[in-house]
Amino acid sequence: MAEEIVGLFRCSSPQGGGGNETVPAGSRVVFMLGWGAKNRGLMKNFIQAQTTTISINGGATVDLSDSYGPIEPDDGFFASHIHHDSGVTLSAGESLQVDGMVAVSNVVPDGVIDEITHRPVLFRPQEPLTFHCRITASA
Repeated sequence: MAEEIVGLFRCSSPQGGGGNETVPAGSRVVFMLGWGAKNRGLMKNFIQAQTTTISINGGATVDLSDSYGPIEPDDGFFASHIHHDSGVTLSAGESLQVDGMVAVSNVVPDGVIDEITHRPVLFRPQEPLTFHCRITASA
């Protein structure tokens, strides 16, 4: 049985999958989420302030907040990732829906400057990041 990693932010973005992802039939689905910041300190601030949750097929909410891996350099930034095994292996034509949210308890800068406003990008408690992805196994 093959393991298929599905990037949930990429899947849910209009530039990525637009909310849909296809995996080969017989794949065990593993979800991946990550966050990046300009430096290690900003990344630590994010991890301490965040709450990350998902729900699979409308089921109980799963708290992944303690699942971020080590902070590592990543293409000029520092990043941390979650890999979460869904426990689901999809047969041809089957699908699963994952819905999630990342929220923070206080304002968290990531050290990036918005190219339009020229102001720092801030992740605010009142603006949680939500994502939705339907993953379907191909025939």
